[in-house]
Amino acid sequence: MKIFADHGCTRLARVALVVGASLGFGATCANAQDTVQIGLATKAWFPTVIAQTAADQGFFKDEGIDAELTVYQSGGETVTAMVAGAADVISSSSSVTASSRAKGVDSKLIGLLGAGNYGWQLLVTPDSPIKDVKDLEGKKVGITSAGSLSDMLARWTMSDKGVAFESIPLGGGGLVPNLISGNVDAAVVYSPLSYDLLMKGDARALIDYGTAIPEHLNSGWTALSSFIQDDPELTQKTVNALYRGLAYLQDNKDAAVKIIADLNDIPTEVAEKEWENVFLKLSRTGEMTEQEAETAMEINQLTGIENLPEASEIWVGDFTPVKVTEKK
Repeated sequence: MKIFADHGCTRLARVALVVGASLGFGATCANAQDTVQIGLATKAWFPTVIAQTAADQGFFKDEGIDAELTVYQSGGETVTAMVAGAADVISSSSSVTASSRAKGVDSKLIGLLGAGNYGWQLLVTPDSPIKDVKDLEGKKVGITSAGSLSDMLARWTMSDKGVAFESIPLGGGGLVPNLISGNVDAAVVYSPLSYDLLMKGDARALIDYGTAIPEHLNSGWTALSSFIQDDPELTQKTVNALYRGLAYLQDNKDAAVKIIADLNDIPTEVAEKEWENVFLKLSRTGEMTEQEAETAMEINQLTGIENLPEASEIWVGDFTPVKVTEKK
């Protein structure tokens, strides 16, 4: 558990509201305006690797800011932390951002990471009698939490495949144990956990969401509109550091594979697959387009979320860090 000391920073006073596991590292702050709190949806999801790499390589310090990284159990928890003031910028998705806005949370994506659900799989155990998605009718399917990206993918599955099942919130750390033990019949699992299970032969895939769903504004970094408006300079600096972290990982394969393997406690071959199939596909510029946002909202509509916002309301393109991440 991460312990926060009182250094007189306004944002640190709100950290008592944080619930969840921590990366176990972070910097102290010189003053409130120089500190940014970054909420990460789960330990294994790729944005966590990017954020820690940015911290370890000193990219936040280069921007003149201190970053405090905290890991949660799901996308829903990161939104709760952001609303409570315990996170300024969070790893998120367009579906989480859209559904949150529908509930009154005024947040926007400030940078694109993935244009697809890279590595996300609907998994069952190898000996499961379930051979087709339609066999999940009336069954239990594990997700991280209500309102998370895994929840959206489960909803999309039911809508697209014409099947009805019960989504069971398990938290990021509970997906694999509950799938393997048979407490759920299937689970929506993110990488590299999905690759680890598949390569070990502990699971088989019913759906690869990375290929099943068209490219769209899928995942990235999100912040409250109030944070963006109150401190656009800090927002820009944070985005710069995060995308420098991604650029480092894309440009240094051996180092990246080791970081991914060490962070997630997975074999090197699984980490290499994650690097090739996920990290190399991520946007190193963070650029977003109106068409990507509109496609995302079309997909989100299929999940049955009510009162969805307009596509233009879920993103802002003012913080693209192209200059610091262009490949040499």
